[in-house]
Amino acid sequence: MAPEVQPSNQPAPGALAAQVSRAVVWNTLFVPLRLVAEVLSTLIKLNLLSQAGYGLLALISGANNGLGTAIDMGTQHALPKYIPELSRSSGPRAVLRLLIAVFAAQIAVLLVIAVGLATWLRGPYLGTLREKIVADPKLGVLDQAQLLGLLGGYGWLVIAAIIALLFLGICYDIFMAYLNSFFKQRAWNSIALAAGLLPQMFSVAAILILPNQWAILGVLGATVLAPTLAVALAGWQVIRLQIADFRLQIEQEKAAGSEKVAHQPGIRNLKSAIYNLKSAVPRGFVRYTAVSFLMTATDFVASAGFAIYLAGDIGDVAVLTAGAALAKMALGYLYTPMVGVQVPLFSRVRQGEGGTLNGAYQSLVRLQLLLFVPGGVGLMLLAQQALLVISPQYLVAAPIVWVLVPCLFLESLLTTAHNALVVYEKLGIIIVSRLLTLTAVALLALVLPPRFGLLGVAMAFGISRVAAGAWATGNGYRLLGLRWPWRFTARVIGATLAMSAIILASRGLLPPLPDAAGLAVRLREAGLMFVLATVGAVGFFVALRILGGLDAQDRAQLMKLRLPFKKWIARLI
Repeated sequence: MAPEVQPSNQPAPGALAAQVSRAVVWNTLFVPLRLVAEVLSTLIKLNLLSQAGYGLLALISGANNGLGTAIDMGTQHALPKYIPELSRSSGPRAVLRLLIAVFAAQIAVLLVIAVGLATWLRGPYLGTLREKIVADPKLGVLDQAQLLGLLGGYGWLVIAAIIALLFLGICYDIFMAYLNSFFKQRAWNSIALAAGLLPQMFSVAAILILPNQWAILGVLGATVLAPTLAVALAGWQVIRLQIADFRLQIEQEKAAGSEKVAHQPGIRNLKSAIYNLKSAVPRGFVRYTAVSFLMTATDFVASAGFAIYLAGDIGDVAVLTAGAALAKMALGYLYTPMVGVQVPLFSRVRQGEGGTLNGAYQSLVRLQLLLFVPGGVGLMLLAQQALLVISPQYLVAAPIVWVLVPCLFLESLLTTAHNALVVYEKLGIIIVSRLLTLTAVALLALVLPPRFGLLGVAMAFGISRVAAGAWATGNGYRLLGLRWPWRFTARVIGATLAMSAIILASRGLLPPLPDAAGLAVRLREAGLMFVLATVGAVGFFVALRILGGLDAQDRAQLMKLRLPFKKWIARLI
């Protein structure tokens, strides 16, 4: 019997913990660059674009995200689970055939949507944008005329940009899912950094060079050009890894000298094999992607990208987007160490490659508690100062931040159990969880916005996400034996209270920021806020160490990493 083919992407026995740790480290190292780029870009967009122009771009982005969710069909969640399993059982040929099958299915859906947008849906969609502009009583006559003229003369360009972004999104998601599946975090983060930096750089250049009306079209062009470059980088990485895997598999099959080699498709007749798309899809993949699609669809419905269409006018759209962007930006960077880790980790634990499910779950939750609890509380305490730095006209978004931060941060914590349930295919629980999200959004959207206005819109999609996460976590406890690390949670909360006392006592020392302050003054204020946040973070870790610090297994894992100053870090926490 021939030995089982082990692709080069397959980890050696016992290497899973080290592989995950390296992924977390690489994820974390790229945070500062992405953070600086996004903060600077956000400052420029919110200060140099009109509020209505910013709101219009948010509406276009929301439409792109919604249609992208439909085209994805749940494969973004499914591929990181099935790619490593298929690579282990059948090798790189089977992985390539699966990727081609997914690409073909998504292109078919894209063609239908593109034809619809270019013909009978074009008028209704552009009409919705015009209604939001006209409904804003705060919008000046000149600004209103410019935006309406832009939609009237260049509406076709908006539609073309959305279609181009949808195609690029298909390619990008497939390539990045492949890299995530094998913990290629250095390559993944390099490409994600380019995908994050380039749109910001190109958008800033368009805003600085072009007048306001043309700047909106310039930003649209930047959002198409930048992903094109990112897709090229990601595709090159995936092709390089696939070629290496094919070469290794062929060498191993030749060395084995078994009859299995004669019956497997070689490189020459691979073309005929990959066209058999039905056989390319592994068992259970369609059912899994159907549930994953329900997940991504409900995620979009319970998001700011959908909620902005519930806002009354384009000014409210801009305010809601600004508040949600601040909360999501902070959460996104705090979550960065976990990007591409959870589903592959749970999948490999299930395959018996090391560790226990509950051990992996608790380690992930402890890391997120360490980041999310102090980070979320700190953002809430400094939300008003942060919005003043961004732009005084968006200070009214502070209550939106106060609502969304606890909802979104808590939901991210509860999603860990959700991901474990997905990997272990407890699909009935996931379906109920997502139907709960839809029900909660529908009911809360009917009750809260009429009473609380824009804040009610934020509350509707924030609370619905927490409800679904709580359901998943409770069932993870019941079905998979997942146990929440309560003692560590108590230590983190105690340390966060100490940090909060430091920030509350110190934030009054920040100099007042005039409404007419220039960009240099705002950046200075942002630097002072960063110093204050750093002092609070040091106070948090000192308090955490006094209360007991990290659990023993987490400290032991930390010492295995190749980190500078790791002994000092271990003493601190």
